[in-house]
Amino acid sequence: MSARTPSTGGGRPDYVDIYRQVLDHALLDADDWLCGIVDDIEVEGDVGEPLRVTALLVGPGAWASRLPALFARLVPHLFGTRCVRVPWSEVSVLGEQIKLRSRAAVLGLATTDRRLGLYIAKLPGSERSAK
Repeated sequence: MSARTPSTGGGRPDYVDIYRQVLDHALLDADDWLCGIVDDIEVEGDVGEPLRVTALLVGPGAWASRLPALFARLVPHLFGTRCVRVPWSEVSVLGEQIKLRSRAAVLGLATTDRRLGLYIAKLPGSERSAK
């Protein structure tokens, strides 16, 4: 599947092979922090017209329904149902990783990592607990 995308110059071409260039690629925020993986892609377009990518979908809510029934029922209990929609306008560069214009916190990405980091920081022996 391919889609036409708005050209912004520099990092995003007009034509994108979304399966190979976007799906399952790592997302980096504006500070170059890993903040997720593209789990699904939202597209729009009328019959006979090129598709346009409108958003990247990130999180278990984006991929759980594609699993076999037994696993699809377990995923919400293990990983939750959260799905973050990242507007395509937030993409600044397509490459090995997908670079975003904003920070992860602004987009609602990597929230589990941040919460887990706060707990780990309180454990004895962690760098922050020693200070």
